[in-house]
Amino acid sequence: MRKPAVLLAGMALSALVLIGLTVSADRSSASFTAATTNPGNTFGSATLTASNDKSAAGSLISISNLVPGDTANRTVVISNTGNADFTYTGAISSTATTALWTDTTNGLQVTVKRGATTLYTGPLKDLALAASPTIAATTGTDTLTFDFSLPASAGNSMQTLSQDFTITYTATQLAGAAR
Repeated sequence: MRKPAVLLAGMALSALVLIGLTVSADRSSASFTAATTNPGNTFGSATLTASNDKSAAGSLISISNLVPGDTANRTVVISNTGNADFTYTGAISSTATTALWTDTTNGLQVTVKRGATTLYTGPLKDLALAASPTIAATTGTDTLTFDFSLPASAGNSMQTLSQDFTITYTATQLAGAAR
């Protein structure tokens, strides 16, 4: 009869160990939790838009019957119509070239100014404008004055020529910032 008592004692001990493990397991897995949220987060990117008062429908300049010594003064206003500040550069191009374009001494010349500051002076074909000051979003503008000329030294080789060109103003947003 000793065997059933030992067996019973072993079973009782096993039951106590299991109860102890269960109690300690319950204690180690119990915890409190809480949650909070940040609803309604959004990002919206800016719109970079530039325009000028001599749009694609209107030329900056169109002159016929040009003779050596003629000059022409024109202005263009660059506007920031987007919602991000920018600077812009200017570059010139032509689809077809004549001596009015290629002759850097006797061909078309230009001086470009911002107020009293001269930005460029020289052959029309080499026109390049460095980055402008910052043009403010929505309402910022910049006015450029172009003084075009056909030098008095232009000879008979410049007769009956016609030269087209396009000036492109390329806006670049300012660098991003920590917000």
